Amino acid sequence: METKTSGSSLSKALNMLNHVCTSPVPLRFAELVELSELPKATAHRQLNTLLEHGLVRFDEHKQAYYPGYGLLALAHRTWANLDIRDVAATPMRDLWSSTQETIHLAVLDGADVIYIDKLESPKSLRLYSAVGKKGPVYCTGVGKAILAFLPQEKQQPIIEAQSFFRHTEHTLDTAEALKADLELIRETGISLDLEEHELGIKCVAAPIFNSRHEAVAAISVTAPAFRTADDVYEEMKIQVKQAAETISKRLGDCE
Repeated sequence: METKTSGSSLSKALNMLNHVCTSPVPLRFAELVELSELPKATAHRQLNTLLEHGLVRFDEHKQAYYPGYGLLALAHRTWANLDIRDVAATPMRDLWSSTQETIHLAVLDGADVIYIDKLESPKSLRLYSAVGKKGPVYCTGVGKAILAFLPQEKQQPIIEAQSFFRHTEHTLDTAEALKADLELIRETGISLDLEEHELGIKCVAAPIFNSRHEAVAAISVTAPAFRTADDVYEEMKIQVKQAAETISKRLGDCE
């Protein structure tokens, strides 16, 4: 009985909140009573509960109810707690289906990048990466994709922490070379790893942004150089950028 009562009360409160939030004009108490079809005492009780939690606010001068600022805080916490792997799952699968190459999802972990999800290519390919494994930021597509869009005060300490060890003859081995590449990434929205971390392996990556337009992750397509002719590589750039934009929109990014 208590569960039913609680559920019924919650339903009434949510219905009331919905009226306040979706009305094109602020509603007065009498109008909310009419719309909700609740007794005045019940409507008053539900509104008081919503007011206490900051989900609605009351304008004394206009004698009307508005959406509360608590909704913004609730929305912010909801977006912040979204598991990016869940949000990215379908776009990753679509990208994998269209390219048939290995797909990575990664985030920064201090001055390194860490792979948090991976879809293996159905074709034969052995890679350094693995879920939970860390990689260098300065010579991986996903690492540079995130780093390029960090604010200066966060970006500079990460650059200073890099070893710039030459993994291959193509590795960017100075801070100046990396900064020049980051500038290009900011212009194009695409990060390339042209055999910088592993010989014979190319990667194209793009940043993923949250609701505050902060770069929080990156997605990439990785393939052997012999399978990435110029036309194929150009198509991969388009596909990975579209996937990143889809994930960003799902995280609330509107830019």
